[in-house]
Amino acid sequence: MKKLLVSIIITSFLFLTGCWDSLELEERAFLSGIAIDLPHDNTNQTLNVTEQIVVPNGLITLPASSGTGKGFRNIVEEGRTIYEVGDAIEKQEDRKLDGSHIEIVVISDEVVKEEYQLADVVDVFMREKRMNREVILSIAEGSAGELLYIEPQDVKLPSQYLTQLIIGNYRSVGGDPQRFGNMQQYFINNRSFTLPLLTTEGSSTGIDLTGLAVFSGDNSKMIGALKDDNLEGYMIIQPMYNGSVTTKLDNTYATFHIPDGKTKIKLKNKDPENLHFEFETFLDAELVETFYSEDFFAHKNMKKLESSLETRVKSLITGTIEKVRDEYETDILGLAEHLITKEPKIWKQVKDDWDYGENYFKDVEITLSVNIDIKEPGNSVDTD
Repeated sequence: MKKLLVSIIITSFLFLTGCWDSLELEERAFLSGIAIDLPHDNTNQTLNVTEQIVVPNGLITLPASSGTGKGFRNIVEEGRTIYEVGDAIEKQEDRKLDGSHIEIVVISDEVVKEEYQLADVVDVFMREKRMNREVILSIAEGSAGELLYIEPQDVKLPSQYLTQLIIGNYRSVGGDPQRFGNMQQYFINNRSFTLPLLTTEGSSTGIDLTGLAVFSGDNSKMIGALKDDNLEGYMIIQPMYNGSVTTKLDNTYATFHIPDGKTKIKLKNKDPENLHFEFETFLDAELVETFYSEDFFAHKNMKKLESSLETRVKSLITGTIEKVRDEYETDILGLAEHLITKEPKIWKQVKDDWDYGENYFKDVEITLSVNIDIKEPGNSVDTD
């Protein structure tokens, strides 16, 4: 976004000074975001595309300029391909569309569940030489176009708000969202993956990052989503984790902050027909809130805390594994990556049928080892 603002500011000042080379920039209409939906009547197999165009006067206030309007406007068109839609939109513009500053592309889940493969939908973006490789790819639950019409309070562009929302949530757990620059590896190698899932329901701000959309490496179609406890369990078993877990403690609750979490994958059995993996999870925890009035510095109470948290974490991870392995039969758990890097000979034997075809993944055994270390039980002590 900073690069986009710099370009626009330069354009504006060149216009004011009458610089001879300002014409090229003035003739460009910068895109900041794109949303892709299915039309209500899809008998012609077309796509509805919303393109968000930056309005410079709405972003900055110049001397002797009102500059009080919106910082964007959206144009919606229908076409058989995204490139065709872009051509149709450009005919409505007095400037040439420039996609080099796009921050985010949002695709409706309705597009990639049944109608299209994700690899086909984003093909035009992958081929475009000037496309920013850092563009974030995300999925909308329902309409994608609606997300580009919200009115955020702290930023000028809906696309900018969506980008910051996704990046902020990923950073909070030590991760980074998928970007166009690394999507091609999944398509070429038929690897399964996840993308951030957005919705307009259930949020006071109008948009909520509700979970992760799960895509099959076999056909790059969305086969489901991880939400709530399944999402929490998935995040815990990432190589690095920073978050919080709430657990039941007798008849009340306790919330732990996890500033440092790590999970290692170990292969216990190297028989391709009977693979056995172990997830070894280490969590440093801090008790940040509870209504349970006990002296947690006492050894027996500390053990009670650790046991409660361990039980909850195992339950979360187990639920995620059952969802991914038993229901979706799709490896987003990092097992393929482990075999590729640590056991290439085994991977060579199973790679063509890993989580599709014969599907070795759905039959793997996964056991858990959860190690809890409560670094800080809090300052409350029973004084009775």
